[in-house]
Amino acid sequence: MNWKWKAFLQLALSAAPGGEHANYFFQKHVTRTLPISEAGFADQVHYAQEHIDAISRHYQGPITRATFYEFGAGWDLIIPLALYAFGVEKQILADVRSLLRPSLTNDAIEKFQTVASCKLSRKPERRLSDATPAQLKTFYGIEYRAPVDPKQTGLESSSIDCITSTSTLEHIPQSELKLVLEECYRLLRAGGVMSFVIDYGDHYSYFDPGISAYNYLKYSDTAWAFFNSVLHYQNRLRHPDYLDLLKSAGFEIVAEQRYGDSLANRKIIEALGIQERFDRYSVDDLVVGSALIVSRKPETVTGLD
Repeated sequence: MNWKWKAFLQLALSAAPGGEHANYFFQKHVTRTLPISEAGFADQVHYAQEHIDAISRHYQGPITRATFYEFGAGWDLIIPLALYAFGVEKQILADVRSLLRPSLTNDAIEKFQTVASCKLSRKPERRLSDATPAQLKTFYGIEYRAPVDPKQTGLESSSIDCITSTSTLEHIPQSELKLVLEECYRLLRAGGVMSFVIDYGDHYSYFDPGISAYNYLKYSDTAWAFFNSVLHYQNRLRHPDYLDLLKSAGFEIVAEQRYGDSLANRKIIEALGIQERFDRYSVDDLVVGSALIVSRKPETVTGLD
């Protein structure tokens, strides 16, 4: 599918009543990107393992006793279920809208039965019925809350040990992202750890092989607004922007891993015709396709708490 047609369709859906439900129907029955593919499922489990490995290195305590918080859990809850499989006992999930779909979550639970990983301490096996939120807590220690404003969750201060987010931050406007991170700072206990996986690529490139992951760097803010729907919002921030936002919220950056730097990708950027609003970034910054950023709330904190 040509990415511009998809963009215009999602702009129309975002303006229509019930647009979120129509978007779900479209992805499930027209593009057939739902339920997630086996390869996509494996990627999500891999991201969860990255979170666990990073947190285990930097969190001073056993993850089995830690309270985890994730915002932007999505439709199928693969990441939270994977964290459960890796040994996490208590999780609080928050979504700005109630996106949870039991059928997709059950599909994920079925896919876990075929996962081969020696690091999994268990596998989620019990399927969900209509009483989904209650069963999530009973079966998997997952408390699902929606709708919840991630800028003002209503959760108790210093009540969370670890925070994860997977391919969510890139969908939050920069002005709101600052407030979301400040809320994360409030929620975390001193010494608490956050692990974020961020996808810096143009997400339309996943549907249209005719464009690269750097496609949206060609457009001014005004031009990009014609393609940037609420249902598929992309803030186009680059790696240094997230580091600055985390630091300004009071966090220490304790680890980062950048992905996507290659000679081929550098050539794509050089030939692309980058819009001048991205001139302040180096090629080293622009070429980063995704990243894992691990940060921590200092043991001695001041200011935002």
